[in-house]
Amino acid sequence: MKTKFIILCFLGALFWAIPSHSFNFGNILKEVQKSTRPPEKTQPSKEEETKPKQSPAQSSGQSGGLIGLGNSLGIFDKKTSKILQQSVNTLKALQPIAYEEEKAIGGRLAVEVFNRYGGAYDDPELLRYVNLVGQTVADVSSRSDIDYHFAILNTEFPNAFATPGGYVFVSIGLLRMIENEAELAGILAHEVAHIARKHALQTLERSRSLQGVSSLTLTVIDKDPGLFDKLIDEVSNVLFTKGLDKKLEFEADKYGREFAYRTGYYPGALKRFIQKLGASKKNQGSIFSSTHPTSRERYSLLQKYSSRYKKASLYPTLGKRFKVALKRQN
Repeated sequence: MKTKFIILCFLGALFWAIPSHSFNFGNILKEVQKSTRPPEKTQPSKEEETKPKQSPAQSSGQSGGLIGLGNSLGIFDKKTSKILQQSVNTLKALQPIAYEEEKAIGGRLAVEVFNRYGGAYDDPELLRYVNLVGQTVADVSSRSDIDYHFAILNTEFPNAFATPGGYVFVSIGLLRMIENEAELAGILAHEVAHIARKHALQTLERSRSLQGVSSLTLTVIDKDPGLFDKLIDEVSNVLFTKGLDKKLEFEADKYGREFAYRTGYYPGALKRFIQKLGASKKNQGSIFSSTHPTSRERYSLLQKYSSRYKKASLYPTLGKRFKVALKRQN
């Protein structure tokens, strides 16, 4: 336990020496433009020019593979062939969204988050601190191989968001409700968990807009901007109005607590903050009240599985360090 505490303190000192992955509105716009830029067209080689062209059916795979072979040999009757083809099309529609496409979607949604919730809060030092805490929990998450970016929103309502691709937002109003670094780590870890577990993408992959699309690629997005806009509208509606499925929020709480614990923070901090948020009048204007399960439900589930964290009370909360970082706001 003492060793883990020393490591956490060492990380705290190291924080101020490592580069920040925080981001600003201008960088987001550039990244979205870059992510959705169409690929450059190249001239076909002489070898490609001499290749026989495939028919539309061959190029789309409708008569290729074992199903096509079975049809040509008369192995499958028409009904069986149709059922098998429908199964293949279903499998194609379920192909997971790749990281580059995820970043394009997340970057576009990040712009919308800034537009909806007051833009970026102007305090570089506080942003750096939030970013460093966030990077620490992201590094021990179940998806530490992607870049994470953290921003503070200029709104007094206690809000927090995560969009696909690694973008995490926390409002200045929420920061002013937090009492220590362990609570901040738990909140950021909850949002990181949404990204690590691909919760928004799970919802998107079931979208009716993607029916008949075998895979969502940047090329597809470029060819059909209307499809991309429709997908963004659907995800926005989920994130900002309807909310994710309750099970996904509970999962984010569970994994968020675990990620904070792995880093060395007191694992009960997220549970305490959820309880405090539920009792606060500020919560009435927060997205938590309209898109999340009730604070009582979330607290109860976290309480139910608290026993797995032995000697949890010995883990630090780092209240003084948090207050030093936030002192200009008090």
